[in-house]
Amino acid sequence: MVNLRDFDLNLLVIFKTIMEQRSISRSANELGLSPSAVSHALGRLRDMLNDQLFYRTAKGLEPTDRANEIIVQVEDGLAFLSNAISAQQQFVPATSTRVFSMQVADYVSGFFLPSFSSRIRQEAPNITIDIVPFSISADSVWDRVDVQIRLTPGRLKPKAVRSQRLMLDDVVVIMRPDHPSASEPMTAELYASLPHVKLSQSSTGTTVIDDALAERGLQRHSALIVSNWDTIPDLLMQTDMIAIVPSHLLSLDQRLKKLKAAPLPLEEVVFSFDLCWDKSSEKESGHKWLCETIVEVFNAQTQEVDK
Repeated sequence: MVNLRDFDLNLLVIFKTIMEQRSISRSANELGLSPSAVSHALGRLRDMLNDQLFYRTAKGLEPTDRANEIIVQVEDGLAFLSNAISAQQQFVPATSTRVFSMQVADYVSGFFLPSFSSRIRQEAPNITIDIVPFSISADSVWDRVDVQIRLTPGRLKPKAVRSQRLMLDDVVVIMRPDHPSASEPMTAELYASLPHVKLSQSSTGTTVIDDALAERGLQRHSALIVSNWDTIPDLLMQTDMIAIVPSHLLSLDQRLKKLKAAPLPLEEVVFSFDLCWDKSSEKESGHKWLCETIVEVFNAQTQEVDK
């Protein structure tokens, strides 16, 4: 076992940087050190770990098998230490100028963001909320995004991230009240036969509807695919297309009150909305405040609908 009293933890920071940069000079520039200081630190690490760690190639430094083995533990350990220290630095919403990045599912952004923004302006007027689109993969953004409010099709919770369920909702089919099929019972066959306007898969991240129809030997015609929810209610009022929404949205979007709604005839399909975050940041005080605020605002909104 290494005696930590004799081990300089800064060496691990330098090791992690070299793994990222694959260059002594670029690592030195990143760390604000001289190349000779980085080379000296790497030499000390090689002696301590009894491994070359990196070898030179025409493309730059390449890690040894040993380096590849330990980098995950090094990154986890440094993240843990960083968060433990950050947790001691109290986050003060009223004076903070921090920037938080979020991904918000398009279905709920319309009713959530106005109330959330109002709350933020009262409690933390100097922070910035950056909304990042879901066109960026929902599973590979944790270096850019603090939290997600994410559509999770079905009842299962998201994998590989920390999550808290915000809402589990039924799905309804909507159309204009004088639609030619408005008076017909909504069956799976009728639903599949009508022209659909739907959110793009990059916006929702799911094909659950099409999968459920395929299991019944059915296929729908997506007449129009759009990138955001806001245009859909107006499109429905002027066409014979249909769409689906979470049932809670019927009471939260005034435009939907003018449309006819019927239960989606695919009983297994539900919409779950989850607050998700990466485990490495969950103990940091600003992050905890952000998550708690999101949950409180979301609960207030949905409880108002359920009254």
